[in-house]
Amino acid sequence: MTELSKLIEGFKKGEVEVIDTRDFDSYSQRHIPETVLAPFYERRWPDEIAEYLKGKKGEVLFLSDSQEKIEKIDKLLKERGLHPQIVEYDKFLKEGNFKEVGMENLTPEQFADRIDEFTVIDVREPYEWQGGYIDGAELIPIQELFSSYKKLSTDKKYAIVCEHGNRSIYAAMFLADKGFKVANVEGGMNELRGRGIV
Repeated sequence: MTELSKLIEGFKKGEVEVIDTRDFDSYSQRHIPETVLAPFYERRWPDEIAEYLKGKKGEVLFLSDSQEKIEKIDKLLKERGLHPQIVEYDKFLKEGNFKEVGMENLTPEQFADRIDEFTVIDVREPYEWQGGYIDGAELIPIQELFSSYKKLSTDKKYAIVCEHGNRSIYAAMFLADKGFKVANVEGGMNELRGRGIV
C-alpha cells in the first residue's frame, strides 16, 4: 500500500484530517466532503496553521491545486519545524475515488431571479426573524439545523439565508457535505433589504 493510499484510508476512517488550501470559490464549487477549508495565503496562514498543528495528535494532510503552491506551503511550514504531507487536490480525489459536493453562491439579484427554484431556509435566530423575513421561508436556526437536517429532502433545492451571509455559508457547506442541493445567498437579509428585494 502506498503512502497516499494509507492516508486516503485513514481519512475515510476519520483518522486523518484533510485540510484543503484552495480558495473559497474553488472549494464551494467542488470539494470532498468532510475536508476542512483553510485557504492558503502567504502572510499569516503559515503561522496560524503551525499553531493549529501543535495541538494535533493525528495525521494531517494538505490539499492544494498547484505544484507551485505545494512548494510554497512545504517551504513555509518546514521553516516552522513542520514536515507537511501535501497532495494535489485532483490526485487525491481520483486516487480516493471520492464523490465531490458543492454549493452555489447567489448574489441577491440572482436569488431574486431564481427564488422559485428553491425552498428557503433562514438560519437566523427567532428574534432576528421577527424583524422581517422572506415569504415562505422556513426558520431553522443554525444550531438546530446541525441536528435536524435529516428532516430535509434530498429532492429539493435549498437557498440558505442569514442576516449578513456568514452563518449561511457554514450552513450551506454543511448541507452540501450531507448531500443536499444548496445555495448560499450572499450578504443575507441585510443585502436583500438594502437592495429592495425583500
